This record gives sequence, structure tokens and C-alpha cells, in this order.
Amino acid sequence: MVRAGEAAKYIIKSLPVDNLKLQKLLYYSQAVHLVLNDKTPLFPEPIEAWDYGPVVPPVYQEYRVYGFDILSPLDEPVNLEFNEIRAVDMALSCFGEMSGAALINQTHGEPPWKEHYRPGRPSTIISLDSIYKFFKNNLEFTDDEIKA
Repeated sequence: MVRAGEAAKYIIKSLPVDNLKLQKLLYYSQAVHLVLNDKTPLFPEPIEAWDYGPVVPPVYQEYRVYGFDILSPLDEPVNLEFNEIRAVDMALSCFGEMSGAALINQTHGEPPWKEHYRPGRPSTIISLDSIYKFFKNNLEFTDDEIKA
């Protein structure tokens, strides 16, 4: 298992993203990893249901100074294992071309966010179990690709 920040660095090196899009891609990376690896999480940090969709708070805080600007990749190695890279790459191939706004709409229509979001209340954690249960039936895997 890797820290969410490592997965975030890999995503930032892989394609242009702002913090909003990064958060949604971390969520989908976690979902893919859970399904591919029998409920084993990609990273241990919780994902919370915020107004604009799923968020990994420590990663959000790290990159919030960028606002809506594209995040600049750091010139340092990313420490992910093969199965972690595979899960992130699969999530990026399925969701990486979507805009941040489209990803917000997508996540707002899915039970893991909808069942945990509480308007006007402090953020609640989206359980790994709810992510796994939804995505095990809603992701189609073919070799190294997925379809949502």
C-alpha cells in the first residue's frame, strides 16, 4: 500500500490535472485497485464526500495553493509498485480525458458519494466497502483497460 500523495504524484506526472480533477482520479484509482485486488486499498487515507465530490483531504491540502491551475509535476521519483501503477493507469485510461466538471457530475451520480454526502455538515468518510460494492458491479475489465 502506498500513500495517497505518491499516487497523486504519479497522476500529476501522467496528465495535466488541477486539484479538483486530481481528487476524482484518486477516488477512481482507489476504486479500481479495490476491485482488482480483492478489497485491498491503494492508499490508506480516507476519501471524504465534499460538495464537489470525493476528496482525499491531505492531498487536497497539499495542492490547494494552486487553486484551479494545472499542477506542476515534481522532479522526484514516484514510488509505486506494478499493481498500483496498473490500477492508476486503468483509472486514467477510463476517466483521465474527462473534465473536472464532468467528473464532479459523474461522482455525484454514484452511490458511494450520494450515500455519504451531507449538505451543510462536516465531511463524512466514504467507506471503502461502499466504493468496492458499487464498482465491483459497475466496472468492466478487459486486459489492462476498464469501462465504466
